[in-house]
Amino acid sequence: MQDQTFSRLAFCVTLASWVAISCTPAESDSNNDGGGGGGGATATGSVSSASVSSASGSGVATSSSSVTTVAGTGGDNSGGSGGAEPTGTGGAGTGGWPEGAIPMGNAPVRSAGCGKATTLTTKEYTISSSGQNRVYYVDMPRNYDMNKPYRLFYTSHWIGSRWQDVEGQDFYFLKPQMEADGEQAIFVAPSSDGATWQEKDHALFDDIMALMNENVCYDTTRVFATGFSFGGMITYSLSTNHQAEIRAAVGIAPANYNIWLPEKTHKPIAWMHTTGMSDGTCPWVNNEGQKRGAKFIALEKAEDNGCTIPDNIPTSNGAYSCYDFKDCDPEHPTRVCTFGGGHTNIDGNPNWIPIESWKFFKQF
Repeated sequence: MQDQTFSRLAFCVTLASWVAISCTPAESDSNNDGGGGGGGATATGSVSSASVSSASGSGVATSSSSVTTVAGTGGDNSGGSGGAEPTGTGGAGTGGWPEGAIPMGNAPVRSAGCGKATTLTTKEYTISSSGQNRVYYVDMPRNYDMNKPYRLFYTSHWIGSRWQDVEGQDFYFLKPQMEADGEQAIFVAPSSDGATWQEKDHALFDDIMALMNENVCYDTTRVFATGFSFGGMITYSLSTNHQAEIRAAVGIAPANYNIWLPEKTHKPIAWMHTTGMSDGTCPWVNNEGQKRGAKFIALEKAEDNGCTIPDNIPTSNGAYSCYDFKDCDPEHPTRVCTFGGGHTNIDGNPNWIPIESWKFFKQF
């Protein structure tokens, strides 16, 4: 997998002009991305699906400086003790637990699609959302079992790319990490309407998840989100008001500006993100006074999750290091991984970013 990973780096230069603007401030409107224009309405569109020709694409990542890998600290798998588990098949969301109180290691909560034969296979689909036909890709487990509630990953691409690029990278290299542990999951990878993610992509998430809930068997308490660069930014945006639907999220080189943000609920959500301390595209700190930058995502999530806020978050300008915030809600671990590199989702050999991402996700 690593040979394939690094062979893809040869294609990095083709996206350099796109990536370079993904977090650049748009001074006229700090909540709009640099190239996406105004967003659509947030009202949820009607849900329908129709299969189209399946496609494939090669993965592309931005260039990175190779650093020596060090062992990161894993999340605490012990978690906290939970209350009584909900009964019934459940639906989207927490399936009966009080919001934010799903215990670590809880029994799966089955989606409405469990126990039903599905027509979904591994291919590209279209869905009507906010009055548009939108494209997304579904990757189904081999020998899919309609009675097994799988994990579901919602994976968002970077600026100027499409779902094919995410699929070409094996969904940010999470799929081979899972398979090495004998696990399978359902992966969903939407395509943006143009280069960037916008306000209406919150409705797209809702519409896709409503369709998935009715048509496939997944664990509604183990829906995860991840993405790189602008994909990390929409992941962050979704995490600010979809805490009941998304159990945990990993932002890879995200920023908290130049992306549409809803009114934040500040409800807890398990969170991790990565930032290269030499990243000039989505930097650790863009503007201290305006609280722009990945540092302020970490501080916001730590506060929302009840963590103790240190005077200074430990960071690394060399080999990567992951900091786990202390005293967080047991159900909402919060961590940030920094390293002496730039704007990338591939760093080191082996690539530690998917290794640490899967370590974070699998604890739930």
